[in-house]
Order: sequence, then C-alpha cells, then structure tokens
Amino acid sequence: MIAGLDLWFWACLVLSTLSFAICIFQFLRGAAPDDYSQGSVLVLEAFLIIYLVGSIIMQALTDGPSGDWLEFYGYLITAMIIPAGTFIWSLTERSRWSTLVLGLTGPVLIIMLHRMNMLWYYY
Repeated sequence: MIAGLDLWFWACLVLSTLSFAICIFQFLRGAAPDDYSQGSVLVLEAFLIIYLVGSIIMQALTDGPSGDWLEFYGYLITAMIIPAGTFIWSLTERSRWSTLVLGLTGPVLIIMLHRMNMLWYYY
C-alpha cells in the first residue's frame, strides 16, 4: 500500500484520470460521444467488474472489510451502475454534453473507490 491506499485504488486513479482527460478533450472539441470517450468509460466498467471479483475473492480468503461489508458492496454496486448509466445516456443523447457526463464518471469513481478503500482497511 502506498500512502495507505491499495493498488486497486491507484489503478482506478490512473484509468479514471485518463478517461476524464479523453472525455474532457473531446467535450472541449465539441465532439459527440465517440469510440474514444465511450471506450474509456467501458474500460472503467471492465475494471469495476474485475474489482468486484477481486473483492469477493479477498473476502473469501481474508476477514473482509474492516467496516460494514454491506456498505462496501453498496458502494461497489453503485460505482458499477455509474459508468453503465453514463454509457447508455451517451447512446441515447448524441450531443457534446453527453461527452461531458462521460468525463465526470472518472472523478466520481476515484472518490467512491477511495471511500471503499477506507471501508476495507480502516473502518
């Protein structure tokens, strides 16, 4: 762990920052959602699926979260809904504003995974 945060968080930080940068660049260009912006959010969703599987395995092999496990998995399921929801939004509304909504997925996931990290290790 670096600075009290595990590698899952740091992987999320890198992927979410890249997704945010791609989507904001596309938004500033005035572009509608395209393969780059939507693809970056799909990568975040794939990461969260892997995170879910890893969390289940880690809970089976260790004591699980230090905090409430129900709150941890509630955060995780909510975090998995956000990229899926923004992706569906971008399919239905093909405007530059959908690209901005896709971009906001990254910072939201960083905050949510930070909270999940706190629940797993400290609370």
